[in-house]
Amino acid sequence: MSVLRHPTVVRSAQVALGLIFCWAALAKINDLAAFALQLHNFRIVPVPLENLAAMTLPWIELTAAVALVLGLRPRRAGAILLTALLALFTVGVLLAMVRGLNFECGCFGKADATTVGWVKVLQNLGMLGVGLLACQVPAPARRASSGARAAA
Repeated sequence: MSVLRHPTVVRSAQVALGLIFCWAALAKINDLAAFALQLHNFRIVPVPLENLAAMTLPWIELTAAVALVLGLRPRRAGAILLTALLALFTVGVLLAMVRGLNFECGCFGKADATTVGWVKVLQNLGMLGVGLLACQVPAPARRASSGARAAA
């Protein structure tokens, strides 16, 4: 069995991803106006939809994150959703960098003043690795072989 598909590794990754996104979502929900401004800075979402996106995105994150932390089914769907969002956020940071934009990303609300740049990309890539682990289907538990049981 691959270590990366071990049930404990997969579950630990799910809880870690869930906790990260709980923190991020709650920070955004706490100050939706600031998150809407930070979302505007990326210049990806059409202006008429920025406030709607700022109001709904953190709740989507929080719902999927709580499902992961509490182990509600389907856990894997929550992990896939959060990992996809994280990939989208990483692309947004890269696009902002390519356009020469310099602002705080807003990923964790005002709690994290990380600006758009390579440090943020590396942080996101690390979290993407955790997300990919969380998306794994855990390997089935191994049973003792019949020869080992007969000897015991």
